Amino acid sequence: MLKDIKLGFKLLKYSYKLKLNAGMLILFLIIGAVVEVMTKGTSIIGGVYFMLCGMFAYQLVMSMDVSQMIQSTAMKKKIQIYIPSMVSFIIYMVIYTFLVVERVILIQNHVADAKELAFTLFSIDIVMVSVFLFTSICYKYFILGFIVFLVIFMGSYTVLMMSGVIAVLQELPFGVIVIMGYAIIILGTAFLIGMGNLLYKKPLSEFAFRGLFRDAK
Repeated sequence: MLKDIKLGFKLLKYSYKLKLNAGMLILFLIIGAVVEVMTKGTSIIGGVYFMLCGMFAYQLVMSMDVSQMIQSTAMKKKIQIYIPSMVSFIIYMVIYTFLVVERVILIQNHVADAKELAFTLFSIDIVMVSVFLFTSICYKYFILGFIVFLVIFMGSYTVLMMSGVIAVLQELPFGVIVIMGYAIIILGTAFLIGMGNLLYKKPLSEFAFRGLFRDAK
């Protein structure tokens, strides 16, 4: 497993339009960091940008599966399913740990309200659920994946905005919410691998890889 993870990060430098995509990743990280600092962790926007980095890394590794050279190797299935899942897993874990540690520091130093920070972290957990569901199908069925993402994301926030639900969530211990987030990352990664195997024989969505399919021809 460790070898596959190392291979995945090495393969990132061969991904489609590396400079452009690396620039986008850096931009997401900068925006996420700025929002986190400016809002002192009380907004989910910073966390959303951070979580997009994991999804972006997944796409960068998976994009190489469009190459005819990769299509003809025994690595094809690993590069389409297992390796991108493990690369994004590491990135999600690192970023989520950063968000947790940041909030612990803010709470200990009484910089922001503990309940509010716990609620924004829970909201980020919900975002991760949406992202994992979207990622699991969007590279085979892009439009369906996008619809699922919107339904889960908007639906969950409609529920969360109900005052009674928010009141209950704000009473959840911070540690419970942290554990929920790590569980979502682990189970989400397993779900990605499972769906990847289930949909493996389905063709990649040209809509999801528009420029790549064009350049590969």
